[in-house]
This record gives sequence, structure tokens and C-alpha cells, in this order.
Amino acid sequence: MKILKSISLTLLATTLAYSQTTMCFKENHNSMRTIENTALDGGECKSTQTVNNMKANGWKVDDIKITTKDGGYDFIYIFKKNQSQSNFAQVNTNTNVSDAQLEERILKRIEAKKVQEAKEKEIKRVLENKIAGKELYTNKCQSCHGEKGEKAAYNVGMALKDMSADDMAHAIGQYTNRSDYGYDYNMVMRPIAANTTKADIVKIKDYLDSINK
Repeated sequence: MKILKSISLTLLATTLAYSQTTMCFKENHNSMRTIENTALDGGECKSTQTVNNMKANGWKVDDIKITTKDGGYDFIYIFKKNQSQSNFAQVNTNTNVSDAQLEERILKRIEAKKVQEAKEKEIKRVLENKIAGKELYTNKCQSCHGEKGEKAAYNVGMALKDMSADDMAHAIGQYTNRSDYGYDYNMVMRPIAANTTKADIVKIKDYLDSINK
């Protein structure tokens, strides 16, 4: 099958009929077997119409572009439909977008969607970390480091709120691996350090950042 070659989206009028063209897509779909029964995004599909729906409504698949990424498939479908001359006046005949321009718009839309999803994922991660971090901090750190991490325990070193997650992880590692680290409060910190993971530290840091803004 040809892959998006020489497709012009200029509406072609004749004395009897014209051809309407639309482009729909589906990002990161996991199976070629189910794509024709999966709602497509964009164009006349509008996230509600499948390939089979479009065919049933008089559209024909004119071209398909399939790419693989991260174990899934990205599909771009070009559909065309022939309509009667009586409907021709309802269509904007000034539309003249090349296949490259339209594909670029679709790809930009996909990229923007990925960026937005990444932002939403990060926001969700931080919110979840704040909740878990509060519990971890309260149980493991607050008695020595203060309600908001504002204290340097035993007046040694930096306040936790001013340390990065990497700084905290380094200190925790020192307590775990060096018996002479931390002077007299080494005995207090060693069991805490032994049961605190890097993931725990990131959650604690996210929580401290959220209450020290």
C-alpha cells in the first residue's frame, strides 16, 4: 500500500461529484488486529468513529501510515468520500493543504498530547509523593529535624529542607556504610538509614518542598 504519497487535500469538483478527504489517527495502539474496531482521533473520526464505522458511513481508506514506537503502533489513516454535486456548495473549496502539512499538524498534535500527558503524570507523581512523604517524614524525621525540616539535627550539617534529594541520599548512605559518620547520633540514624530507600527520600523531599514554599 502506498504511504501518504502525493495526497492533495484540495477538494476536487467535477460536474457530477467531488471527493472529500479527512485524516484520522491513533497513537500508541497495542495491536494491529484491533485497530479497525478502535475509535480514532482527529478529522471526522473525532475520537468516536472506528475504521469500520467510517467505512459504513461511505468513507474509503485511501492510505495508511503505520510507525512503531515504545512497543506500540501509531496509525494515520487517510479517508476519502465521494459526494453528490448537490452537496458541493457546503464545502469550503479554498481548502488546499498538502499531505506533508496535514501530517505535520497531526504529528505536532500527538507531540503536544505527549507533553501534556507527561506534565499530568509528573503532577500526579508529586501529589502522591507528598502524601506518602508526609507519613515517612512524620515517622522517621520530624522528631529531630522539626515540623518542616527546618532544623539540623543536633545542630550538625544542613536543615533537611535545604538539602537536595541527592544530598539526603548521600548522607543516608554514609550512616549505613560508615560507623564513624554522624558522631554521637550515629546509633540513632543507622537503623533509620537502613530502612530508608532512595524512593522514600524523593517522597520526603517532595513533601518538604510542598510545605516550605
